[in-house]
Amino acid sequence: MKILFSFLLGFSVIQAQVKEVKIGKQVWMAENLNVSTFRNGDPIPQAKTAEEWAKATENKQPAWCYYENNAENGKTYGLLYNWYAVNDARGLAPAGYHIPTKAEWTTLTTYLGEEVAGTKMKSTSGWNSYEGEAECNVCKSWTPEQKAGQPCTTCNDTRKIKAQISGNGTNSSGFNGLPGGYRNLIGTFLNIGRNGCWWSSTEFITGTAWFRALLSNYGVVNSDYDPEGDGFYVRCLRD
Repeated sequence: MKILFSFLLGFSVIQAQVKEVKIGKQVWMAENLNVSTFRNGDPIPQAKTAEEWAKATENKQPAWCYYENNAENGKTYGLLYNWYAVNDARGLAPAGYHIPTKAEWTTLTTYLGEEVAGTKMKSTSGWNSYEGEAECNVCKSWTPEQKAGQPCTTCNDTRKIKAQISGNGTNSSGFNGLPGGYRNLIGTFLNIGRNGCWWSSTEFITGTAWFRALLSNYGVVNSDYDPEGDGFYVRCLRD
């Protein structure tokens, strides 16, 4: 489902289409936030260099950026925001939406099933593969008599072999979580293809806030807290 939201930019009203998905009783944006102004029209400063990003952290000021400062990445992944932008009183989320709390993220993952929520939330492409174990293709169809009567020299009878496992998900939830990486508080970009991180609106202790992360090699949604100067993506929840 797509809806329109409006926000002020100077004296113009800009309308943008937003994809939504209903998961349980919640209605989520089905794509990462991609706005460079607060709800009242004030611009959010763009940090184009590592120095500018680190300075925003030092001064506890809102900032956004593209991954690797490349606007093409913004078309795919949206924008990275520090938590000072998330928590700004002028409102980062468009009208009718809000940044989800830690508890609201938990409502989502509980509904999807904690052990498999990540797989259901990850997109079906874009995630890096990883080295893991897969069923041995040579002997997987052998009968018990065959397994007892002859050894499998491919897997040495472990029935498992090392293999490259796809990190992609099923996206059965419709969340379409992308592996956009993140930016740390000193301005370094990390882990595109390997993880995607999304802020909550809930502070842990002063200087740190809760976020959720999807990982290429993990089917569970990681819940943790990080410095508020880090750059993560934002998904909004319908009010």
